[in-house]
Amino acid sequence: MNRKYHIDYSINEEEYNAWLLRLQKELNKSQYNFVTSNSRAIMGLAGPGSGKTRALIHRTAHLIKSGVPPGNILLVTFTNKAAEVMKMRLKHLLGYYPQDLWGGTFHSIGARILRAHPHFFERNSHFTILDEDDRSVIMKKGFDEIKKGLSAEEQKLFVKRGFAGKAISQARNSGKGLAEIIDIYYPRLQEYTELLQRVAEDYEQRKKEINAFDFDDLLIKCLELFKNNGEIRDIYQQKFHHVLVDEFQDTNVIQGNIIDVMVEETNVCVVGDDAQSIYAFRFADIANIVQFPKRHPDCEIIRMEENYRSCPEIVDMINEIISLNENQLPKKLTSLKPSSEKPWVVKAKDVTEEAAFVTQRIQELYQQGLRLKDIAVLYRSSYLTQDLEMEILKRRIPYRTFGGLKFMQKAHIKDMLAWMRILYNPHDESSWRRVVPLHPGLGKSATDQVISQIIAFPSPLEGIVSGKITPSRGKKGWETIKQTVAAIMNLNQITEIIYHILENGYYELLSQNFPDSWEERYRSLERLASYSQKYEDLETFLEALSLEETLFFEDEMGAQGENDYLTLSTIHSAKGKEWEAVFVLAVNEGHFPSGWGNVNLEEERRLFYVAASRAARYLHLLTYTNDYRQGSSFVTRPSLFLRELPPEKYELVYLE
Repeated sequence: MNRKYHIDYSINEEEYNAWLLRLQKELNKSQYNFVTSNSRAIMGLAGPGSGKTRALIHRTAHLIKSGVPPGNILLVTFTNKAAEVMKMRLKHLLGYYPQDLWGGTFHSIGARILRAHPHFFERNSHFTILDEDDRSVIMKKGFDEIKKGLSAEEQKLFVKRGFAGKAISQARNSGKGLAEIIDIYYPRLQEYTELLQRVAEDYEQRKKEINAFDFDDLLIKCLELFKNNGEIRDIYQQKFHHVLVDEFQDTNVIQGNIIDVMVEETNVCVVGDDAQSIYAFRFADIANIVQFPKRHPDCEIIRMEENYRSCPEIVDMINEIISLNENQLPKKLTSLKPSSEKPWVVKAKDVTEEAAFVTQRIQELYQQGLRLKDIAVLYRSSYLTQDLEMEILKRRIPYRTFGGLKFMQKAHIKDMLAWMRILYNPHDESSWRRVVPLHPGLGKSATDQVISQIIAFPSPLEGIVSGKITPSRGKKGWETIKQTVAAIMNLNQITEIIYHILENGYYELLSQNFPDSWEERYRSLERLASYSQKYEDLETFLEALSLEETLFFEDEMGAQGENDYLTLSTIHSAKGKEWEAVFVLAVNEGHFPSGWGNVNLEEERRLFYVAASRAARYLHLLTYTNDYRQGSSFVTRPSLFLRELPPEKYELVYLE
């Protein structure tokens, strides 16, 4: 006869009172109220630097100390790293890690549930979890069977560059149809909608055949399981007496629905900050947190508004920034740090002066005692860093980039420089080997054949334009190369060269091959054109870039063993981090908020809020008066986000 033995995790009254005293010492009043609340539904509304994750871990420990069996607790976060940190902190608090507790990412919890019930989806419990590379391999098989009529370039876009998988994943995570996703985000590719729908259906069938789920399935199939099988749903609703979720503002519609289903009859506790909801492009849905009190009318909202990171002057500014958003749950942060200086709004003449100021100021802060690791340069988009990166290299400041490649590593920059090296030295074989295969129909054998002609011909550019140099196949792609050569072979001004290369085929290559990122690549090339205006001719420009490229590789080698380095990061990649000093580049109209596509102004303002709230003591917001677009300079103005700030919230700094 089997016997069940209940383990009592509760502690005696004396130990419990000692525990409460410990909480009172370690937590502030709002954190303590959050940790010890007995409400069925709790939302910890917590600003940046307020210790919200810490509070959630203390609440988990408090539940266990209060007698809740760990096996009845579900603790969910977003990344593996965050999950490991939570486990480590919980172990530190309790003196042990409760093995029965269900803790991990949404995806790991989904996998655990699906392994218990795989037969509902025609799998067994030994199913494989596919990553993006695995997905591409399987989708390629589907394309191989239905690819008739697709060119090699179209196959490259959909399979090798992973666009098909990305579009299908976006549709699944957003709760929208694939056709709607393509209409909204990729209107240039509407003709392929039916094809992609067929590929998606084929992909679903192939996953069944090989006993596999992909990462999206771990959430979507879990939700399907709960919605379509009441008995299974009841098991988990009864099992988890307490569901706790970290970073709730980052949940998408699928994750939000999973939580709603799980907590219909149980206790739920979420922490988050609607003002830091900045991942709509990944289909995070701010409505999950903003509407949480409406979905749970008995919800207790506990505001954690004490900021342990930033000085009062920075906190005053970020309060002002976010106050202008309408779709929010209001809160007002107060700083617990000593007073410092007001944030600087720095007005430069142009990007060159912006770069000079940032590097000089970084060196000043370094000399005053800050480590480079205490300093970060943040930006809305990675194309904004070119001039700064060149200046950093010249001054030999070690740095690392997050949220994108360093400027000299970017493929489109290498493509453009290859074209310019060809113009300067038409026998440059390595540059031809980069440029030729970019064009339709020019594979390895055709490239080898035409390059052998180029090397042997006395004047390759003239030979190409005259038709004396030509491949045996790939005529359409070669015609584009021929057209580009004819357009640039007699030009001297570097800016004109760049724009003629763009206008004679490269822009089309960008838009076709990178439908999800061509705008940023194009802006990056505009920045290269702007930077080139410093140089009189192509020779000095290429020589300068070659020297800077050498510095770049020296910097890369040095940074591998360097413990102190400057951080350059997109704002999206900076969330959750902090530095003593922060610089935010190009807070200008057209750059921040973004000047591309359908801009959600409130999300962009939240992004600005996140950027400013990364700084502890020194915050520098950069803007300039002269910008560059389409080959010419023009007068621009500061971002709306600066113009709407009261002047008393910052110190205005003019450069001279």
